[in-house]
Amino acid sequence: MESTQEHDHSHHGNRAAGHEMHQQLSTQAIGTTMHAGHDQHAHHDQHADHSVAMFRNKFWLSLALTLPVVFSSSEVQHWLGYHAPQFPGSQFILALGTIIFFYGGSAFPRGAWRELSDRSPGMMALISLAILVAFIASLAATFGLLNVDVWWELATLIAIMILGHWLEMKAITQAEGALNALAALLPDTAERVTPSGIEKVLSPICT
Repeated sequence: MESTQEHDHSHHGNRAAGHEMHQQLSTQAIGTTMHAGHDQHAHHDQHADHSVAMFRNKFWLSLALTLPVVFSSSEVQHWLGYHAPQFPGSQFILALGTIIFFYGGSAFPRGAWRELSDRSPGMMALISLAILVAFIASLAATFGLLNVDVWWELATLIAIMILGHWLEMKAITQAEGALNALAALLPDTAERVTPSGIEKVLSPICT
């Protein structure tokens, strides 16, 4: 009889230990999920006022304006061995780069300002510096101060950067949706084994 009681006590102890271990693992999983969500939210704050639709619209319009700029570039014509057709006003087609800079590239200086305000310069500051230098060089070349042709490079750079941020924002939005769906599956309460019995406690997600 004593052996049976010891076996039952051991079985109950193992069961309680297993339940406690399961609870600890669940708590760690919840903490990991919430920490990932917090990091994702902090990263999303770097793109405040940005959205998937905004970058999508900016990309397609910037791409439409970039194609004639690249096609009319003297460097691209020389490399590919063709001559773009000439028509009245065609010499001003490179001015489309200015529209691309102020429309497509406007999101980058705003992001760079936030990074510099937080004293944590990052990718937005680097992109802003690149497109600003290219824009100034393009203007200088237009007025004969420099012998370069970088309007097409400026337009292409902005279009590519917008495409990258569009895909990034899309991935962030999908990740946030997945985390929210996972959090919705977590219970509001959990059972905890104590020496006095089993008691219900709030889930760590609710505390």
